[in-house]
Amino acid sequence: MRSNLKTYQNVNRESNLLAAEPHTIILMLFNGALESIAYAKGAIERKDFTVKAEKITKAVNIINSLRTSLDNDAQPEISANFDALYEYCADRLMNASATLNIGVLDEVVALLKPLRDAWAEMSAADKSEGHQLLRAKEQEA
Repeated sequence: MRSNLKTYQNVNRESNLLAAEPHTIILMLFNGALESIAYAKGAIERKDFTVKAEKITKAVNIINSLRTSLDNDAQPEISANFDALYEYCADRLMNASATLNIGVLDEVVALLKPLRDAWAEMSAADKSEGHQLLRAKEQEA
């Protein structure tokens, strides 16, 4: 039964991802990273090191996806700043994995959560403008 539920959740997540617009995908990445960090924190508290490793690896992979989603051409300085922040977060997560320091996980959450919240609160007009810029860029390529 549990296996069926997990399969359904994976299919549902993949379906949402395929139908999602870029803004929604980035929001899903932030949510996935924060969720994985929360699970890792619980795993450290329970001394479940297998789950801890799995969830921290997942969070690092998601953060690396956020890094690759940056548009370095449009805003090179802003992209460089976000890239440095994401790299720092990934490094800190690896440190938390090695040291089992929950405080480091809290630090990363404190860095990512305001970004996720700002992304979630983006106005429809700003999303529309972003889609137009993305379409224009794709047509240039």
